[in-house]
Amino acid sequence: MSPSKLELAVLNNVRWYEAMFAAHGLASETDALVWRSHETPPPFHSNLVVLSPTTTQADIEGYAAEIESSPRPTGWSLKDSYARFDLAARGFSMLFQAEWIWRDPSLAVAAPSSARLSWVKVITPLSFAEWEQAWSGDTRNEAEEPRNRQFPVSLLGSPDHTFFAGLLDGRIVAGGIANRSPGVVGLSNAFSPPEFLEETWAALVTALSVAFPATPVVGFERGTDLSIAKSAGFATLGNLRLWCRPG
Repeated sequence: MSPSKLELAVLNNVRWYEAMFAAHGLASETDALVWRSHETPPPFHSNLVVLSPTTTQADIEGYAAEIESSPRPTGWSLKDSYARFDLAARGFSMLFQAEWIWRDPSLAVAAPSSARLSWVKVITPLSFAEWEQAWSGDTRNEAEEPRNRQFPVSLLGSPDHTFFAGLLDGRIVAGGIANRSPGVVGLSNAFSPPEFLEETWAALVTALSVAFPATPVVGFERGTDLSIAKSAGFATLGNLRLWCRPG
């Protein structure tokens, strides 16, 4: 049986985790039920991600016992990709709930009526460093400073990942990441100043439609970004929850 749209979105997120951990030289593994880390994740990444909709509470209990048998001074987190588990009884706190999103490639792409940013692919290590500096200055990301590079430069050489930059007067102020996996391309880490947010989403949708023609776009969002994604043609597929347990 073919995977559902939701399963394709979840798999795309797991493929991103695999790529990020490989780029950082961190050990991880994926089985039929979950993806899991064997080392401390980079910022904004979980230790355990539910992959299959057939994963049960008992399965999660088993993985949690394995993780908690090792030292975890900074605690650990779990992405419940199908929002099926209540982990409060195990001492977890729910950090947030978000929604998976899907944009069908048959939808027309509406260009911004008055575009102020110019968009390019990031292709050089120098522009990649500028891109990450702009990303880390976004108010949603700045809490992790100071830190090591979030996005190793080796990701630039991957045929499955593309970094897009929005320029204002030649300076990178906005961007996003495309992550290709079987059947779909993921859009993540979209950032921009608030006044350019709607334009950024429209421009990224346009860029992905050109770079990955006839390919559905997936991701997950919440809050203002979710509302803007919906206005850009995305439909919601279901919820996910991020749980955290202190060290």
